[in-house]
Amino acid sequence: MEINIKGNPGTGNSYTEIKIEHADSVNPNATTVTVTHNHYGEKMATSKQQPKNDDNIDTTPIRTEILNYISCIRPLLKDEWKSCYMKLWEGILNLDVIEAVIYYPGKQQGTNFNRSLVANIIHYLDSKGIYKDDYNATTMTVALEGDKDHTVRSSLGKDPAPDIVSRLDRFFETFEA
Repeated sequence: MEINIKGNPGTGNSYTEIKIEHADSVNPNATTVTVTHNHYGEKMATSKQQPKNDDNIDTTPIRTEILNYISCIRPLLKDEWKSCYMKLWEGILNLDVIEAVIYYPGKQQGTNFNRSLVANIIHYLDSKGIYKDDYNATTMTVALEGDKDHTVRSSLGKDPAPDIVSRLDRFFETFEA
């Protein structure tokens, strides 16, 4: 194809010819992908990414990763919580509502678990008075990631979804240190 400009194109403009031979759709985490070809403005179907519901996933190493991750904030706990903190998290990780989503990181990078949910739960735990100082998302981010500007910081500033908070509240009613 030859670029043929008619009329005054103006000054400072440039024109480039791009020829696309073949294009693919890459969706590595998608469980269902529907692709229809888009010919000259026709409406194109979209692909939907859904969490994998893979019952065969070995959660043991991921669970260990989560426990190692949250152990980084142990120095920020009140003394009376230090001895039962891991037991607390073991119980939290056993809750059905948590298990259903915590092992699926979605689009989060550099993690094998839902780091945002873990951070939301850490924030929720502040309402239970387990931290020795006033809760601070920056301090928690530095403890967890070693970098105050890490993306997890925003999740450390809010509670989990209401259904998870409700279940955590019920769990705390029966939790014995």
